[in-house]
Amino acid sequence: MKPAERELVRWGRLLFERRLISGWGGNLSCRLAKERFLITRQHAPLGFLDAKDLVVVDRDGRPVKKTRQPSSETPLHLTAYHGTEAKAVIHVHPPMTLTFSLSHRSFVPLSFEEKYTIGEVPVIPQETPTVTDTARVVEELRLRPIVILQGHGTVAIGKDLKEAFLLTDLLEEAVHCQLVRDGIGGRAERDAGEPGRAGKRGAAQASTRYALFSRAHMEALIESANGDPDFKREGSDANLTTSLTLRLEEADTAWTVYFSDGGITRLEETDRGEFAISGKREWWEAVFQGRIDPFLATQQGKLRLTRGELWKLSRWFKPFQRAFALWQTIPVK
Repeated sequence: MKPAERELVRWGRLLFERRLISGWGGNLSCRLAKERFLITRQHAPLGFLDAKDLVVVDRDGRPVKKTRQPSSETPLHLTAYHGTEAKAVIHVHPPMTLTFSLSHRSFVPLSFEEKYTIGEVPVIPQETPTVTDTARVVEELRLRPIVILQGHGTVAIGKDLKEAFLLTDLLEEAVHCQLVRDGIGGRAERDAGEPGRAGKRGAAQASTRYALFSRAHMEALIESANGDPDFKREGSDANLTTSLTLRLEEADTAWTVYFSDGGITRLEETDRGEFAISGKREWWEAVFQGRIDPFLATQQGKLRLTRGELWKLSRWFKPFQRAFALWQTIPVK
């Protein structure tokens, strides 16, 4: 058995042993080369895989050996590979997450580990036995490494099968804890009351749409933060005194925001902040549109902390979280 085949067998068994899958459900795959992928066959029992359960397919999902038929979810896996930088994909049916998906629209993390690793996880409506709207799934996977399919489990991507497995396991454990706290079927849609979301709903929605990182956009961000009592209080409590540069890579545009004792004191079109975060337009737009948490985007490498250390920046997590919640209410073009 080749190394990649052994990896699929190994992680399939671990998924079964962790009770993230049962029976003949689920499928997993890995990238072999630019246009070659190894995926489990139709109806393969993930906990008991052997060589005959594994199929090599090309970029269009055609099996190299015509005697073997790949999983019916092959289009989902291939769309994930073509639309993201994934090297491995795991789709399974974790029981707690599946149960949770029937009464919630998203999973909102509670612990800091969950917030930094998986972030808010959407529940994508699913009305067919196999995933037919693969583009919708992959659109979300571009922003986060795992999604929930309503009544149909999870899809996780990673740089290898280990990472995709750990993400799946972490989400199932996090959902389990939340269900134990709330009671199965209880407090459905509790995500509507999470801190941060309340801030977004409570802030006045701006009618003007701003060009991303224009002076008018940056001044609107500053005004929204300085006018918010919660940001001022949390910043003062945390002694928020630093400077943060936000950089848009394509335009080579950088703005430095200066904070002192919880407020924003000035704005400069420079790259001189104690901390600096840099990213491409696609990811900054996703942040300001509220589609991805800025701390999660930094953890995933979509935004890059190019100056300063994350552990130092995280001491001001609460006021920065509040600031970005406010900034996400300001529309960008």
